[in-house]
Amino acid sequence: MSFRELPADIAGTADREPLLRELREFAAVNRIPVLRPDAAALIRTLTALKRPARILEAGTAIGYSALLMSCASPASRIETVEIDPDAAVAARKNIERAGRSDRIRVILGDAAEVFGALSGPYDMIFLDSAKGQYVRMSDDILRLLPPGGLLAADNCIFYGKIFDAPEDAPHKHRTIVANLRAFLSFALESGEFDGTLLGTGDGVLAAVRRERPGAGGVKCET
Repeated sequence: MSFRELPADIAGTADREPLLRELREFAAVNRIPVLRPDAAALIRTLTALKRPARILEAGTAIGYSALLMSCASPASRIETVEIDPDAAVAARKNIERAGRSDRIRVILGDAAEVFGALSGPYDMIFLDSAKGQYVRMSDDILRLLPPGGLLAADNCIFYGKIFDAPEDAPHKHRTIVANLRAFLSFALESGEFDGTLLGTGDGVLAAVRRERPGAGGVKCET
């Protein structure tokens, strides 16, 4: 199964700010992975709808997605985790250029380890780091994200490989496929979230943490 990237002119209006356009061009020239235009438009839209007070991101790279979310919701405070020291330095410089250092904090480290040391609650968690590691963050996501919180994750279709059994994937991809399928099962089948997997970009998960039992409201399950 193949997934085609939408042409830029109909992919959405994510990069309205000159710095975001500059960062996308820099990323393309230097082969730095950032959100595809249609996925960026979706994340910007979700952030604008949610208006989170606090956002936690895994995978800063050069700071593009953190700045994108900050543009969508300027009052949000964002903590973003990056494992690569050089990328973290570049991100901090770009965030400073945007005048958002008071709202965006870059944390250097392995997101799966850093998440365990953080205190919530966060109103939105966005995963855009090593997709094979998303499942390692599951317990901390439940701890950090309260009912009503938004969970989003990029690269969840993995070029269509998640639709095949892990044993049918190329050997070097089997662990990634198995881990990614386990993460999607957690997000979509555990009963903790209402969510869906969208074909935007290379697959974007969007899910909302469910209210806890006994919290009131309409009983939807029998």
